[in-house]
Amino acid sequence: MKREAAALVCAMALLAPISVAGQEAAAGPNWTNDYANGVVTATERDSHGRVTATITCRPPDGIMVLADYTLTGPGRRAQRADVKIGNLSVNIPSRVDGAGRDQALRINLPQRPPILAAVQPSDHVTITVANQSRELSDGSAAEMKQVAYGCWGS
Repeated sequence: MKREAAALVCAMALLAPISVAGQEAAAGPNWTNDYANGVVTATERDSHGRVTATITCRPPDGIMVLADYTLTGPGRRAQRADVKIGNLSVNIPSRVDGAGRDQALRINLPQRPPILAAVQPSDHVTITVANQSRELSDGSAAEMKQVAYGCWGS
């Protein structure tokens, strides 16, 4: 009887979902996190599983790159974009890179941007380019802060 109970416990443990620290544990419903080859990445996906935005940072340069895959049309001719978190906003250079589904509006945020100091748990990241705005999904500001922490360590 004890062997059967132990076998049952082992079988249940094998069937239980495994939570990997740093993967989806800290992510919101639309966000996943990854750390590979020295790059910290948070990825936002839509309801169809398509990537709509990424936030990446690679130490030691510490440049955080915000990429939006939905604003490529308006971003094509623009040279600057506004990135807003909560009530604070910065206007910085932007560019459209890539081709096809890999085409994205890329914004390089300077190392340790002061805008992150104001991040509140309920804040969203909003990107505005050529009078077109897009608010990233719930948890976007917290994800940006997590990427910064993973890249800069503090």
